[in-house]
Amino acid sequence: MDQQKIKKTVRRFSDLIERNKDGRAYSDYKEGINEGLEMAKDTFEENAEKFISSSPDEDPAEKIQNLQDRFNLIIDTIVVRKKPNYSQDHLEGIYEGFKKSKELFGECVNEYYNPPD
Repeated sequence: MDQQKIKKTVRRFSDLIERNKDGRAYSDYKEGINEGLEMAKDTFEENAEKFISSSPDEDPAEKIQNLQDRFNLIIDTIVVRKKPNYSQDHLEGIYEGFKKSKELFGECVNEYYNPPD
């Protein structure tokens, strides 16, 4: 995958994350979700080039699944340490944000490899 495609994918995923942040009134859980989404976005941006590899003869469905698996693995390895200002609700929100980011990443790569007509 060339640099232009990597940048486009990163930008698309970042836009999806921003649009899906929770804008409701303040709560520790909601803030945790938004922080989890932000952490996932930053992690993807930092690792995009490493984990998006291009193999021209790879089946698109297989490529999508491989990308999803790699992203999930990266997100699943993030360890969030409890900080003094993190409530249990905040921590649960962070992990919910990670879960949501996996779904959004799936949308992003599906759209990238299977663009709407």
